Amino acid sequence: MRSIALASALVALWACPTFATQFSSMFASTSHDFGTVARAAKTEHRFYFDNPYDQPIHVRSVRTSCGCTTPIVETHDVPPKGRGSILARFNTDTHTGQRGATLTVTFDKPSFAEVQLHVKGYIRTDVVFNPGEAAFGSVQQGKQKSIDVVLDYAGRSDWQITGLTTNDTYLSATAREASRGNGRVRYNISLTMAEESPTGPYQSELIVQTNDRKLTRVPLRVMANVVAGITASPTTVSLGDILAGDPIKQLILLKGQQSFLVKSIESDVFDIESNLSDEPKSLQPIQLILRAKEAEFGKEIRGFIRFETSLADRPQIDIGAVFRLKTPALVSADSGEGED
Repeated sequence: MRSIALASALVALWACPTFATQFSSMFASTSHDFGTVARAAKTEHRFYFDNPYDQPIHVRSVRTSCGCTTPIVETHDVPPKGRGSILARFNTDTHTGQRGATLTVTFDKPSFAEVQLHVKGYIRTDVVFNPGEAAFGSVQQGKQKSIDVVLDYAGRSDWQITGLTTNDTYLSATAREASRGNGRVRYNISLTMAEESPTGPYQSELIVQTNDRKLTRVPLRVMANVVAGITASPTTVSLGDILAGDPIKQLILLKGQQSFLVKSIESDVFDIESNLSDEPKSLQPIQLILRAKEAEFGKEIRGFIRFETSLADRPQIDIGAVFRLKTPALVSADSGEGED
């Protein structure tokens, strides 16, 4: 009887609203409004949560109250001080009109708790993007890339796009009317990523402004992955304590999207020797001999090593350098000078 009573007490404790409140506070937000979106537009939102405990958190499951939204557990196990996420995918291809859903996230470690997340949005039936998002795929840094998205509208004969806006300086777009007739309008939207776009995953949004009387804004999600034309390994040379003028060997690997030559190497903190290859290759291993220039002893010194390449776009790449120069006293002590 005592075992049954203890088990009942534990179940009651786990189901206590206090735990749900604690777990709910882990989420940066528990609700999201998708706003007004076009039919078939790819529409998603991530709910992030942080584990404040000194033990792992486990997400057992997530369920939805409406088929208009598909919830996905992206991180089942979250270590202490780690971050997890729940993805809410708005099913704009199978549902229309005003929609909303409650997503119930169930945790079973370190204790049992349920947290409810809420999403809502309005899915238009008269506006369709094809494809459902502007997906650039892989974009090489230093080169522009453009893609096209088609917008189809069915309804008013005088409907039109009045403007395109984005808060992103790396994205530009234009719209051109392709056809009009029988209450149907088609626009070709051309989007361009700038050559200055920073490397890494990229996500933004283009707002299509229209002359609708009420629903004047239609968002289009923009995705890309910007890759550098050339990368270096390592990205920083950390040498610790060194002597001014002493030779230090360091191997650097440069990798490009196409074959290239390394034309010259310079640095603000090192004198550099190297034998550069005269054979164009996409992978260039470079053996450097570094000699630190005179600088203040005992102080951390930071600088760069710059490689000039034959690539037409963004031909330079810099890597970092950090070290300290040993003081003469330390050099004398380390070398054992002054002994009889």
